[in-house]
Amino acid sequence: MRVVVGPGDFRDLRQTELDRHVAILAAFIDRVGSDKDEPPTLTMILRTAASCPARALVLKAKDLAAAGIAARLVLAKLEPDPELRQLYRSLSELSPNKPAKDLLRWARNPRLLDAHEQVTYGVSMCWSGDVMRREADKRNALNLFEPQAPGTARLGHLAFEAFWSAATIVAERRLSGAATAKPSGAYEGATGGGVTAVSARRPSLQGWPLVRH
Repeated sequence: MRVVVGPGDFRDLRQTELDRHVAILAAFIDRVGSDKDEPPTLTMILRTAASCPARALVLKAKDLAAAGIAARLVLAKLEPDPELRQLYRSLSELSPNKPAKDLLRWARNPRLLDAHEQVTYGVSMCWSGDVMRREADKRNALNLFEPQAPGTARLGHLAFEAFWSAATIVAERRLSGAATAKPSGAYEGATGGGVTAVSARRPSLQGWPLVRH
């Protein structure tokens, strides 16, 4: 396990973290290209579309698409809208034939916010960060990246599938910017504002296999 703590002030930490995630994606792209048994898939549970792993995905979208790598995301918050729309465009570039509901969902249930951000890269690389409910400028600098951890990556995949099943579908018009704009911080209802519930019955939140939890 590699533990990375970035030095400097918040702005420096954010740039360092973004650079690190771009480098991790580049390493994963190389791995997919050299190892045919490595699944070309990414799963992400993130606080917002402005989180560093999401921004790195946007920056590397063309390289990811060229490598045939697809991604699915669960976000704790749909705002900020510009980053959300940009992220959705990148996800659509990676999976042009997939509908919005198969690319990105919203962790609307506030109980989910105690989980940490996490990313799984294929079957052996994974990353986890701070808890999703903590504000960006109050987050700690502790990030865990494991380049060779198939066991941890497996737990990460299980956690993602549990989140995905419990998350709320977001209408494509909301992701593409066609929906009516809402004030910053507005909380969207289960059936309004371009958001629809996945089902009336959700999986239990107890006992989920969450990385670093």
